[in-house]
Amino acid sequence: MEINATILISAISFLVFIFIMNKILYQPVLDIMEKRKNYIEANKTEAQNHKQKAEGLIADKNAKIADAQKKSRDIVAAKTDALKEEKTKILNDARTGAATYFSEEKQSLVQQKEQTAANMKFDVADIANRLTTKLMGEGIAFEPLNEHEVEEVMKKNA
Repeated sequence: MEINATILISAISFLVFIFIMNKILYQPVLDIMEKRKNYIEANKTEAQNHKQKAEGLIADKNAKIADAQKKSRDIVAAKTDALKEEKTKILNDARTGAATYFSEEKQSLVQQKEQTAANMKFDVADIANRLTTKLMGEGIAFEPLNEHEVEEVMKKNA
């Protein structure tokens, strides 16, 4: 094999071509690819950070909603309990008032009954004595009814 200058010049020119291509074409393309890779990784990292922030905000929102729902349930329960207590108090007051009213009215009726019975004793005794006098005649002596006898008859017929 014969080595001549053409092979040597071809090898040197190939090495120069590789060096020039590396400086002019390959290196800029590799730099662009590296920048693009860094850009994609930066955007990916930023997207992950935004996703974490969004998840944190969603969790915070859900916690606030749950807290607000709990507070509203507590408020509703407190108002319901207050209304139940007020209702119970009003009902108890009404029952007490009604019981007092009925007790007073019952006592009043008992007093009226006793007063009417006392008034009737005299009237019944007087009417019985008059009837006896008319039936037996005015000259006949009889023992008039007293209040005690009238009271016994009224108790039997009451």
